Amino acid sequence: MADLHPDLRPPVTGHTRLAAVIGDPVRHSLSPTLLNAAFAAAGLDWSYQAFEVPEGGAVAALEAMRTLGLGGLSVTMPHKAAVAAAVARCTPEAEALGAVNCVVVDDGLLVGHNTDGGGFVDGLAHDAGMEAVGRRAVVLGAGGAARAVVRALADAGASEVAVVNRTRGRAEDAASLAGPVGRVVDHDEVGEAVPAADLVVNATSVGMTDDGALPGDPES
Repeated sequence: MADLHPDLRPPVTGHTRLAAVIGDPVRHSLSPTLLNAAFAAAGLDWSYQAFEVPEGGAVAALEAMRTLGLGGLSVTMPHKAAVAAAVARCTPEAEALGAVNCVVVDDGLLVGHNTDGGGFVDGLAHDAGMEAVGRRAVVLGAGGAARAVVRALADAGASEVAVVNRTRGRAEDAASLAGPVGRVVDHDEVGEAVPAADLVVNATSVGMTDDGALPGDPES
């Protein structure tokens, strides 16, 4: 075997498989660091990159994935819904959410998956030591990531999953994914709902840049 790089991966050659994340913005993403470390730990001859793809470019990015032979594609905002509509098929979870966060090639077809919700619940337990069972949660946002979190929290046994969004119709759609424990919180109710919650999840685009903006008043 060829000499290894200090991160334990084989040197990049014409045989190295490439995977990537697409989004806008995406240059802040830790995915390349995390995935390349995982490839190194597994001894895989893979490399992972971040590609900034502007809104409206998801279909072209999928075509590039197929043409260039990428082994996998992670998807973040604002492309999750567009990718879900463009892949050959979605897993049941991605279909229910109308959002895809990763694409793989299966028998020549691009297949969309959604691991956002399961990953969030697992991370909550692993990193914060918090189980969702019996918890009251408030989810800020109603996009692809928010919808996945809402559904996952309900499936994990949360007693209430309240959704806050600028557009009430989108909030209602997201809250419906939680079934009987889902509800919508109007903006004039946020000041009461947040302090009463065990968990508040920011699934909005606020925080994607380093401008210091917050999705709400931390003192409320």
